[in-house]
Amino acid sequence: MSEGRGLTFRLSLLLFLQFAVWSSWLINLGTYLLQSLDFTGLQVGMIYGTNALAATVTPPLMGFLADRRFPSERLMGVLNAIGGAALIACFFTTSFGWFYAWMLLFNLCFIPTFSLAAAMCFHHLDRPAEQYPLVRVWGTVSFMLVGVALSVFRVEDSALPILAGGITSLLLAVYANFLPHTPPQSGFDWAAVRGSELRQIFSERGMVVLLIALLASCIPSSFYYSFLNPFLNEVGWPAAAAKMAIGQFFEIGVVLAMPFVFRRFRFRNIIFWGLMAWGLRYFAFGIGRPGDWEGLLYAGIVVQGVAFAWIIIAAQIYIDNRVPTSLRSTAQGLVSFADLGIGVFLGSWIAGEVVSVNELADGTHDWWSIWLVPACVGVAAAVFFWWAFPREGKL
Repeated sequence: MSEGRGLTFRLSLLLFLQFAVWSSWLINLGTYLLQSLDFTGLQVGMIYGTNALAATVTPPLMGFLADRRFPSERLMGVLNAIGGAALIACFFTTSFGWFYAWMLLFNLCFIPTFSLAAAMCFHHLDRPAEQYPLVRVWGTVSFMLVGVALSVFRVEDSALPILAGGITSLLLAVYANFLPHTPPQSGFDWAAVRGSELRQIFSERGMVVLLIALLASCIPSSFYYSFLNPFLNEVGWPAAAAKMAIGQFFEIGVVLAMPFVFRRFRFRNIIFWGLMAWGLRYFAFGIGRPGDWEGLLYAGIVVQGVAFAWIIIAAQIYIDNRVPTSLRSTAQGLVSFADLGIGVFLGSWIAGEVVSVNELADGTHDWWSIWLVPACVGVAAAVFFWWAFPREGKL
């Protein structure tokens, strides 16, 4: 295996394991908490909201650690070791208070690994715009395989996937020792955010509009990850997790096509359709039911690649091309903050409140009213981006 291919394989395996940890609880945790532990919708939303708290708190901490000259691969190992132990603790926990505490600790360790992994990839890949999608796609493959396994082994309402995720996180901590050495990155630093170079970047309207759009997209995405699996199980759609994995299957094609898409379409168009897909999919979920417009359920799932990959990956590549090399880690930290920070916190809280308010007397839910909220937010975000993002320029 050549050095270039060997490096690509190592980075691909990094993302494969990272997304295996993420999907081990993200897909079915809402179903497990609602059906097996009898948590309320608001409590489920609060637990998913630990992502946002971590994304808000940890970026400055990562910048502080980077200032202490810790290589990225070493941080990756330590964070996954602590996070894996916390996730395993969740497996043995049934009370809301302790479950919330352990999930918060896990996400405080796990969320920073996204920006670390992105920084490592962009540091080592010679042509990030062309090569990164080919590496990132293995994260999607991992997510898809976990979703299929949840249905094959019938553990969607079980804590076993959480245990598997914790063990995988510990394996990733060991694997971090075999990752290519990545010099200390500048990390997310509020001092850099106040610096003259970054102020100049964000004086451009396009960067500000992009961050607002990313924040807005977090609201519909919170509904999807927190409550789609409980919804599909409640309406009686068999093998819900496996069918959700269809979205990752099509996402693979979308990610692999990203280099072609970037050559043929402007960034403004890509982000617009990504945001629009987030909104329109919820109208499909609101109407479709097993045996009655069932195709709309599949349609809402199939657009996952456009809704997720076109926004997140496009934003990462766009910002990597816009900022100075010395500030790329800080800028990627801002993407993680916008994608996983305050937007997810508000989205998770809103989603939990909306689900709780629309719970019916028999324990089921008024899903049309629930899905109407993220549908309107997604469409409004797309219209705002199309109107506000600059039309001039190559991107």
